[in-house]
Amino acid sequence: MKKYIIKISETAEQDLENIISYLRNDLCEDIIADKYKILFKQEFKKLEDVAGSMPILDEKLTGHKNIRKVNVRNYIIFYIIDEENNIVFILRIGHAFMDWERYLKDE
Repeated sequence: MKKYIIKISETAEQDLENIISYLRNDLCEDIIADKYKILFKQEFKKLEDVAGSMPILDEKLTGHKNIRKVNVRNYIIFYIIDEENNIVFILRIGHAFMDWERYLKDE
């Protein structure tokens, strides 16, 4: 089975920090923030093995070729794969109910 290396963009790292900060500070939910931190780390680890099995999103919706997504409860991780080098690039992380089509096009 192919194993991928996970690389997280600075933008995605900031997205994740914003999510955790929102949960911790705005909602005052330290336990939930910690659980989400763990969930995201687990999903990044899982992508090492299954990233290539997720479907590619429609380019008309995203404005980019070859973007894939995986859900983490009510959030979405958007990524692309460099098959030659077996690298998964995490592009963005956003809430499932946001206008993610515009979110990605602005990237």
